[in-house]
Amino acid sequence: MVSRVSVVLVSLLAAPAFASSQGDWFASLYTGDGVELRNDERVFTLFAVLNAVGFDQGPVTRKEPVPKVNYHPVRQQVRSHVIGGDPEVRKVADAFFDSHPQALRKYLSYVVGTSQPPFAAGAKAKDLADLKGFEAVLSKAWTGWKLDELESTVLAEYRKALKAYLTVIDAPLAKARGVLKVPENQEALVVVNLLDMQDQVRAVQGEAGEAYLVVGPSDKPNVEGVLKEFARLQLEPGVLKKINGWAGGAQVLREAQLAGATETTVADYALGLLTTCVALRALDAGDAAYDALAAKGYFGIKDVAKMFDDGKPVDTWVLDAMQKVETRRPAKK
Repeated sequence: MVSRVSVVLVSLLAAPAFASSQGDWFASLYTGDGVELRNDERVFTLFAVLNAVGFDQGPVTRKEPVPKVNYHPVRQQVRSHVIGGDPEVRKVADAFFDSHPQALRKYLSYVVGTSQPPFAAGAKAKDLADLKGFEAVLSKAWTGWKLDELESTVLAEYRKALKAYLTVIDAPLAKARGVLKVPENQEALVVVNLLDMQDQVRAVQGEAGEAYLVVGPSDKPNVEGVLKEFARLQLEPGVLKKINGWAGGAQVLREAQLAGATETTVADYALGLLTTCVALRALDAGDAAYDALAAKGYFGIKDVAKMFDDGKPVDTWVLDAMQKVETRRPAKK
């Protein structure tokens, strides 16, 4: 059976002649279940702009005498190109960001709703209306920095990243959909973006309700990251609606951080634990994986994972799940 899930990777395989088309249709690949892998030049353009104006986060390989950030070779090449390119593009982008200080995820949401290069129209969603006009910044970057030509020079690296997902995404994504009770007709698109940080995954919802899962460079396919972000899109509304009712959340978060949890808010901690549950189940993880995470501050994760079996909406049981987390904390000595 051919899956209805479309997995789209930003492969940047489009030759300049196809740069203004609706994606790299001629280079599409399909997994065994019929999952499609293809490119998205809009995300490439957004992150080219971000890198040009100061997005420099990444693994630090040297701290002294000055920090040295490790970039994927493609990201380094693109950064050199755009930082050394037409300064007027950076000036326009900086001015827009100054007047529209929104989260990166919101910009990503806007971009996936924008038309393909040369970006004739922006996103139509009402909750993104405050970013209207950003498509003009993308268009100026596309033409001013000749990004279509730049794409053609990084063909090999993107093809390598694209092919890496061919045989590993079908089964776990299908299992995650089952755990979350996501309808088959709700699409999920996985976008490989070598201009982002190592192992970073960013998820946003498209205007048709599809899930865009934007995956940064990684040493091997970041399937767990994809699954967690796919789960976050489904779970976040219900968790945010209820989590303020978790009276013991602040104390649990402090103890979890001491044990190794990386989240900085109660909501993020709850979401991190729940999405990790989904990923572990989709990957058929053994007890050792749950035990290791429990020791790192995700208390009671094995018990919480079992709560997905009932198939009820998360907002009906998230507080009960967090109560299990509280009771599974190690006793203080």
